[in-house]
Amino acid sequence: MKSTLRTAMAAMAVLMAQPAWCEPLPDIVVLGDEARLAVMQPCSPPCRAGANVVATPPPGSSASAIATLAQRAKHAVIVVDATQGPLPITREHIQIARQAGVPSLSMLFVNVAEVDDAELLELEEMEVREVMNLYEMQGDTSPVFHDAHLAAADLPKQNTSGLGSVLAALADTPERTTPAPSLSSGQALQTFIYLLTPQESASTLRLQAGSPITLWVNGQVAHGTVASTKALDPGDNGDLAIQLEAPVSAGAGSRFLLEREGRVIALGVVASIAAGN
Repeated sequence: MKSTLRTAMAAMAVLMAQPAWCEPLPDIVVLGDEARLAVMQPCSPPCRAGANVVATPPPGSSASAIATLAQRAKHAVIVVDATQGPLPITREHIQIARQAGVPSLSMLFVNVAEVDDAELLELEEMEVREVMNLYEMQGDTSPVFHDAHLAAADLPKQNTSGLGSVLAALADTPERTTPAPSLSSGQALQTFIYLLTPQESASTLRLQAGSPITLWVNGQVAHGTVASTKALDPGDNGDLAIQLEAPVSAGAGSRFLLEREGRVIALGVVASIAAGN
């Protein structure tokens, strides 16, 4: 009886920890550095572009909250302030989009008029494409937009006059197709995981038996501990057993992320799930 009560209370705690996004979740999510907030400002919530609902995470959002926002999106616009170039948050939001299953990305460079160097802008674009490719997010074919005219650059691009122009160009983005997964509910996860390096994340952590973890999967956030006897260091990849405090719904192939103080520390995929203790 006590065990059942503890499980129920833990499950309730997980539900209460979920971010309170209003339904429906967005079709297009605007990610990237803080410049995205200015981009979204003219688009008062609920923000819509034709049939598409558009949203961006507020400042200070945790990785799991951003993943939950993006979990049904068919596209993500990665905003980059051209005066700063890609920042660590740019990489993190690409990582999150990948784990949330967002099928396609584009780039929107803003404040382009303040950068009088077409070659620098081209290098920034190439850097973002490289990060996308690193996380298997089709960087070579992702559309790129600029908020002002750029006269000299050979790479394909579209000059825009704001978010509305970007969304108009993305109007025909295919709907997200998600195969019906075979889900199970459980607290014991066998996973394959990659721990981010210090170059990939400002928050890195060695994981060993008993290490506390915060996991996001399929829009659910749960706390637990590492159950594996073998330790993994940042940059390692391998099998990892996880014991959660409350059940989550997942299946083989479900992507998840681990976070520390709201920042991504690891990317993984579920191998199997069982009832656990």
